[in-house]
Amino acid sequence: MLTRRPTILASLALGTFALLATSPSAHADRLPGNPTPVASGNKVSITITGTGVSGGSGGQGGSRAVSVATPCSYTQGMTGKEYYDYIQGGGPLGRDETGTPFKPNPGYEQYKDDDKGHWYGGMCSSETFGDLDKFFDYAKKWFEAHDAIYVQPGGRLPVPPVPPELLQKVAFDEMTLPPPAIDWNPKHVGDAASVVNFDTWVWLKDRSTNRYVEASVDSIEGRIFARVDADLVGMTVQAPDTETVECPGSGVPYSEGATGECAIRFGKASPGQSKTPVTVQTNWHTTWFGTGVGRTETPQQPGPATAPTPIRVLEIQAISR
Repeated sequence: MLTRRPTILASLALGTFALLATSPSAHADRLPGNPTPVASGNKVSITITGTGVSGGSGGQGGSRAVSVATPCSYTQGMTGKEYYDYIQGGGPLGRDETGTPFKPNPGYEQYKDDDKGHWYGGMCSSETFGDLDKFFDYAKKWFEAHDAIYVQPGGRLPVPPVPPELLQKVAFDEMTLPPPAIDWNPKHVGDAASVVNFDTWVWLKDRSTNRYVEASVDSIEGRIFARVDADLVGMTVQAPDTETVECPGSGVPYSEGATGECAIRFGKASPGQSKTPVTVQTNWHTTWFGTGVGRTETPQQPGPATAPTPIRVLEIQAISR
């Protein structure tokens, strides 16, 4: 099935729409009879850095590279000699929707004897788009803004510009939030037990309340990036026979005279020599900014990070006379 749109042709291939520009300056003129490659699977390597990257921590960033599909990319076409012979032989033929004759790639004559280098033209895929109307609009603008590129033997292959919105999604998906580990007071010397029917002050051991992940790529248009920041907004503490407590931030480490505590009160002692499971859930809010994009909320918000902490709870008995 072919659907004609201004300056582009859309063809259904392997479940995705692969778009090729109708002008030779955008699709780099493949030889007649050569199969059109499918855009699905075109990948670009994105650098991921930040304290929210797996292996990073507060103040200590992690780093790695991930490969993702891009909406539009470049695909290899004719050699310089093939393209020159093709144009001189009368191709390409036809006119665009405005009646303007197609024009060959600027400067193609200088590569007329080069049978090693290649022209690279654009290709777009709906693989990364959920909305086809947005996809067609993006692809149309992409083709209008990106001409074919000639790469001489041994030259660097063209890396397409990547939408900051795609980089934001990559950064968000790569964000790893730390499992909450708490400390508490009172803490009995020897077994770290707390006490029933008294306030048990809890706080996060990790005092860092921000994580970030930045995704970037060095494209033909320069470095493009998106950064996602996750800020801790509070935590929930709950245990059996204990009222659930909502606390702002990460709690305050106990010290004499400290204020702003996050405290729970155990309703019963731990049975026997066992411990009482205390579940802590931290809640985070994410925003992002990037190349040409001011700070705004991410389209999705992360789920809470949850971890259990077993605490032995003792019962203190007093005898009055």
